[in-house]
Amino acid sequence: NGLLQDDRFEIRAGGEVDRVELINEVYQDDIVTVSIRADIFPQDSQCSAADYRKRLVTGWYPIVDKRQATLGEIFDLGKVLPGKLRKAIELSSRHLQLGTIENFYIKPDLHPGSQAMGLSRKNNGQLVLLAQITDLSHQQDEPGTLTFWRSTSIERQFALNAMLIDGMTGELLLNETFHTSAPWPYDLHQSVQPASHQFWQSSYGLAINDLLNNLAQRIDEEVACLPANGRVLQVNNEQLTIDMGQQQGVNRGDKLRLFKLNQFMDQLGNSHYQYFLHPVEVVVTQVQQQYAVVESASGAPLANIQPNDFVSKR
Repeated sequence: NGLLQDDRFEIRAGGEVDRVELINEVYQDDIVTVSIRADIFPQDSQCSAADYRKRLVTGWYPIVDKRQATLGEIFDLGKVLPGKLRKAIELSSRHLQLGTIENFYIKPDLHPGSQAMGLSRKNNGQLVLLAQITDLSHQQDEPGTLTFWRSTSIERQFALNAMLIDGMTGELLLNETFHTSAPWPYDLHQSVQPASHQFWQSSYGLAINDLLNNLAQRIDEEVACLPANGRVLQVNNEQLTIDMGQQQGVNRGDKLRLFKLNQFMDQLGNSHYQYFLHPVEVVVTQVQQQYAVVESASGAPLANIQPNDFVSKR
């Protein structure tokens, strides 16, 4: 009799949800209203390189102002962060793999492009992350005369500047500072071990861990459709061994392209790169965890290919 019994509005899309975040949740009587933010990628816009994991290389993260680390004596925090970032990438990243963590401090302000290219060649990495801790300052709130029974509260900052660099060309892909703050739950004169479970379960440690999760997701989004590049390790007649394998998502039957990269300088002294694509496409015939063997897809000879030439999934 004109009474609406059921009303349903539904949308279906052929896409892929990469990240979902709860924004708001409101309860009113027996109705719950939920707002979410989602990153949705249509299937027709997915790139062919998205199913390959790009290898990332990083090192320890220096503290810009070491005096700020005096509270808690957390001078070694920069040694612990890369391992925590690796766990964040393993849990949430679809396009990234953190391989080598160099056991020394890398200073991003000293020729970052050159450092990245050197680290990439040394560790067979495609991408390099250079980072430094830019803020560990704290603010102490003393209890007032009317609230003398309250203990002193300390709010501590944490900021990490991250530079993502293409290890092949030294090109800067990302340069952002990630910032958070949280209560510092320890005594003013208490020494804290940054690698301890206690530290990472504290309010301050949990805030830093959330920041690293955001960093991992941000890098993953940045490199999703970046061509996956590897290097030729060995040339054996008409077979090439490359430094990409099952860990990067390589499968038998995948077709790849070979290319060389030449550097040249313009009249102003600026560095540029020129790509020389090999005319013969190659197909993967054998796959191991860390490497694969490719051969000519058409049977044409693989001429003028040398170790350290590049192979790419585009």
